[in-house]
Amino acid sequence: MTGACLTAPAIRGVVEAFYGRVRADDALGPVFEPIIGDGWDAHLDKITQFWLTVTRLGAGYPGRDFMPAHLRHAAIQPAHLPRWLELFRGACRERLEPGDADLLIDIAERMAENLALSLDRRG
Repeated sequence: MTGACLTAPAIRGVVEAFYGRVRADDALGPVFEPIIGDGWDAHLDKITQFWLTVTRLGAGYPGRDFMPAHLRHAAIQPAHLPRWLELFRGACRERLEPGDADLLIDIAERMAENLALSLDRRG
């Protein structure tokens, strides 16, 4: 599933670049800052582990935690997902080789589709 250049440090770099963009973003920053608060280091570790698990470069992220982690926060809305994807695509394209970026972007897009459906159902 992984490309030639996709490594744990490369994924960590994407996660850090992405969340740097999220925190600075006018739309997403105000959503994520109150949710994560002072726990950014732990959040970056958890999300890095998520990406290592889904790309099979590592293991340990419990997949059953993904949806509840997002659904329990009323501030996270389906309308945020296009911007989230835009920032994620940018971080991937900036930090990875094209094939590796495409792989992560494809996973993120499918994940966003599922998340949007669940957020819509949440009401």
